[in-house]
Amino acid sequence: MIRVLMVGMHNKIGGVETFLINYYHHIDREKVQFDFVNMFDQLCFQEEICSLGGRIYSIPNVKRNPIGYYLGLKKIIKENNYKIVYVNMLSAANILPIKISKTLKVPNIIAHAHNTGVPKGALRKILDKLNKKTLRKNATDFLASSKEAAEWMFGKDISYQIIYNAIEIEKFEYNEATRKNIRKKLGIENDFVIGHVGRFCQQKNHSFLIEVFKSASKKVKNAKLLLIGEGELKDSIIKKVKEYNLEKKVIFIDPVSNVNDYMQAMDVFVLPSIFEGLGIVLIEAQSAGLRCYAADNIPTVANVFKKITYLPLEEEQWINAIEKEIENAGYNRVITKEEKRNCHYNIQEEAKKMQKYLESVI
Repeated sequence: MIRVLMVGMHNKIGGVETFLINYYHHIDREKVQFDFVNMFDQLCFQEEICSLGGRIYSIPNVKRNPIGYYLGLKKIIKENNYKIVYVNMLSAANILPIKISKTLKVPNIIAHAHNTGVPKGALRKILDKLNKKTLRKNATDFLASSKEAAEWMFGKDISYQIIYNAIEIEKFEYNEATRKNIRKKLGIENDFVIGHVGRFCQQKNHSFLIEVFKSASKKVKNAKLLLIGEGELKDSIIKKVKEYNLEKKVIFIDPVSNVNDYMQAMDVFVLPSIFEGLGIVLIEAQSAGLRCYAADNIPTVANVFKKITYLPLEEEQWINAIEKEIENAGYNRVITKEEKRNCHYNIQEEAKKMQKYLESVI
């Protein structure tokens, strides 16, 4: 059996965490096992990982104790003799896992780019810029969620492979009964529901979304905004909603394991992110048959079912798009079997490819 040490799983659910758990569920764990590094109090999907046979190693948080982090990670790799260290990266701000693996002569050091921009923080941006050259020299293999993510993280002269952010497409398939149940539960049976799933952070641009909804809701009286997620900016967004007297129109939902059910209740999906490596929620939303509106800086490779309209981050264009969407309410939300078969985002097929790749690098 091949054991792969996964670095980059956080304590809160996000795109990387969804990506990892989806693939972990669908690889043949008799042949390939994932183990995880944890620098938080609790790792996302911790109980699930343990039940699937994965090991979880706890080390100090790199921000609070970088030396402890360094020594802890070095010990894990050395004592367990890992042949593959797989580092999931939102930026190059922390390349210690790459450098440690290089020092220990790990034969396969995989860098996987999941983003096209640096998350908030001046220091993080400086480190990202300084570290990219070292990253390219020390990693042995380069993976990315999209061409844009690869070129942003590694440059245009590095050979890389795309690993698609695949999902259980069937799980998101449109279901009228589920739609009615969720809408009744939330008290939005007769409303036009604009949906968004994402962490409350600068990248996801909730502030822009609230401004757009504020104007759109004046013209579309039965409009509701459904926001699913958590994060450091959630309180400030709740405050803004109260300032605009939108409490009865904006619904906040904490992260849920059945986000697929909540997508059934939506009428349109929006993702006005400042940057994205791919935007896995766009694949999920399209699989639920939803028409989507996304910022035009998000990779177009996400438009797998041709349901995404890309818009510049200009409020008026988003307001107009949402108003026009009302006229098309009740559109056909069925994804055909042929469409599912021809896309690269079916986890059953893509997990086989990842497994083959991991077996080939040893």
